[in-house]
Amino acid sequence: MWVADSTPGECARSRPTVKRSDLASWAAYSYCPSHSRFFWGLRLHLMGTPGGLPMAWALANPKVDERDVLAGVLTTDPDLLAAHPGQTVIGDKGYVSKHLDAFVTNHSLALLRPSYRNRPVLL
Repeated sequence: MWVADSTPGECARSRPTVKRSDLASWAAYSYCPSHSRFFWGLRLHLMGTPGGLPMAWALANPKVDERDVLAGVLTTDPDLLAAHPGQTVIGDKGYVSKHLDAFVTNHSLALLRPSYRNRPVLL
């Protein structure tokens, strides 16, 4: 079983710092609803075991959809899926998507997340 989530990584606060930062081509402004604030930086996506062992991670522009990042993290390392067939990935409501549901089904994974409107919980 793996748990996937993301958190903002703020890189700067002042506008002059943002302008002269070497991260200007990677980082961006975005809103984090869980922290109720805007930030300029990157978003850390982490997938790990419930015991805290990291299995995969990615630093991404905060404007990139976290569902796309999860799919990218899972396919970047081919040995990750080959060594753990039939794995269950637990995520929050941010991972609700028809395309992600099809992706995990095609890769013999199970995605466990809260149901959303008329969409069932996948097992």
